[in-house]
Amino acid sequence: MTTQINDRIALPPKDAQKTNMTCHFCIVGCGYHAYKWDHNTEGGRAPDQNALGLDFRTQLPPFATTLTRAMTNTITDKGGKKWNIMIVPDKECSVNSGLSSTRGGKMASYMYTHDGIGRERLKHPRIKRGDQWLDTSWEQALAIYAGLTKKILDNDGPDGLFYDCFDHGGAGGGFENTWGTGKLMFSALKTQMVRIHNRPAYNSECHATRDMGVGELNNSYEDAQLADCILCTGANPYETQTNYFLNHWVANLSGSTVDKKKKWFPGETAAAAKIIIVDPRRSATVAICEQVAGKENVLHLDIQPGTDTALFNTLFTYVVQQGWTAKDFIAKHTSGYDDAVKTNRMSLEEGAKATGLTVAQIKQAAEWAYKPKASGHRPRTFHPYEKGIIWGNDNYVIQSALVSLVLATQNVGRRGTGVCRLGGHQEGYTRPPYPGNSKIYLDQEVINGKGLMYTLWGTNPYQTTLNAEQHRLVLSKRAKIVDEAISRARGASTEQLVDVIYNACKYQACCSLQPIRAK
Repeated sequence: MTTQINDRIALPPKDAQKTNMTCHFCIVGCGYHAYKWDHNTEGGRAPDQNALGLDFRTQLPPFATTLTRAMTNTITDKGGKKWNIMIVPDKECSVNSGLSSTRGGKMASYMYTHDGIGRERLKHPRIKRGDQWLDTSWEQALAIYAGLTKKILDNDGPDGLFYDCFDHGGAGGGFENTWGTGKLMFSALKTQMVRIHNRPAYNSECHATRDMGVGELNNSYEDAQLADCILCTGANPYETQTNYFLNHWVANLSGSTVDKKKKWFPGETAAAAKIIIVDPRRSATVAICEQVAGKENVLHLDIQPGTDTALFNTLFTYVVQQGWTAKDFIAKHTSGYDDAVKTNRMSLEEGAKATGLTVAQIKQAAEWAYKPKASGHRPRTFHPYEKGIIWGNDNYVIQSALVSLVLATQNVGRRGTGVCRLGGHQEGYTRPPYPGNSKIYLDQEVINGKGLMYTLWGTNPYQTTLNAEQHRLVLSKRAKIVDEAISRARGASTEQLVDVIYNACKYQACCSLQPIRAK
């Protein structure tokens, strides 16, 4: 028995509709071209017969294009007409220069088709009646939602409205989506009872750096090309920000951006960047960097897990002792420096004992990243970081230690520097000002019976709460009271249904919903 593999790809004709688009997955923002054309036509192999302008009659040169079956799809529009689509990387985009990531290169396959990845996507709002979810109209769904919202606002105030909301750029619409949700929650309803999809409150994954006056997105990709040293902590950019790493870091590690450094930094010595990777594991990023830059220019600090703060404080102390700090910058633009020097003090020996590194490794890292260059200028060190410290225990303290080191050496606000998270989802989000206390632990409020209406917006609290079992039990019990009330209201009008739901919410809010605990 043989399996037939269809590896044929239909080419877009010359008159195919072409749209520029940005990948909607990670923070890198790679550019792609999307082609759309009638399902019954296709372009020819000659360069003047297809929209790609490539000659497929002969073997194409290496990297002339990236084209796989996953970059194509056939979709059906609302009128029933079929279209071919193709999504390929844009060589003219300065972000990826034609490179294609694992997820971005499959965007065409994620487009909605009735029998494809979106086959379970709902096309209508639904309301639960007994044990069934039934389709309803948008008119009724919005009338119930808006009617209940208004009743709660009038009788109980905005703190009766709870939201668990996405806070990323889903499908590339981060700005528009999050601005819209923010206008509703914060400007119109003025509720403060909001948590974010992967956090228990309305706060940041990098709230320490924000409290220190340094936003977590504070450099450009160009800075990675211009840095003298890259100190990467808790991240594996070859696998998770592949195009950013290959198109911008590798160019610097290989020395191809040295001429740019000479042009922009007159008087400074310039060479290919060195890289320091802080990670308990030997990752693919370490191996690739050694191939590109040579092992002599790569320092892998395989610290004991959870000792990042000790490493940063040791480097900070050593840099201060060596006089490698930016004294003018510290005096003009920072506060609390003297207290940090006293409080964060950690000797090389103490740091080595805590981290499992040698004194020589820590000193080498400090020299690469912070020792003045032969020209007398301070090195430009880029400090990327991600989940390894963002989602670590005591992440507030870890990030504070890192940013203290960065500020003391003025490695933010200069070309070739930055202390910047690498990110997961698209980070182009913004909302109107949050009106409340960002430390409100919303899951615990739900468990304690607070709130009357809980909107889940593009997230699933059963999978993201820190109180998973208890939260699920209480939320299910509270929802069941409302569900039963709706089931009993047979024949009720929309206005009557609003009253029924409201009364059920009020009832369950005043009941004791805490589960029994053993002593």
